[in-house]
Amino acid sequence: MYRNTSESGFTLIELVIVIVILGILAAVAIPKYEDMREQARVATMRGQLGSIRSAIAIQYARNALNGSTAFPTLNGAIFADGNVPKEPVNNSNAVKATPGVDNAGGWQYNSVTGIVKVNLNAYSSY
Repeated sequence: MYRNTSESGFTLIELVIVIVILGILAAVAIPKYEDMREQARVATMRGQLGSIRSAIAIQYARNALNGSTAFPTLNGAIFADGNVPKEPVNNSNAVKATPGVDNAGGWQYNSVTGIVKVNLNAYSSY
């Protein structure tokens, strides 16, 4: 029996080669994607921290002009939209006022010094 010349398709070896190439691309692309996700998360977190620190500094300056040198309470009242920005890992805008990072997410705020940190161990140095 002769093979009909109008039949077309891929051989098994061609399919295996394509699968191997796709596997190699996936092995390279997935770690790069994860790294880019982490970089985006850190950039977002630093941006949110910057906006929080700016709002605290502005409110502190307003308080100083009115005769009080106290740092403000970190709540939605000092933000234009009425909400504390959310951190991008746990998507939490909770504010922890007690000392120390407990990894619960949100922000850790010291109202005596005005220092704000991310309440996550992996990101608390920002």
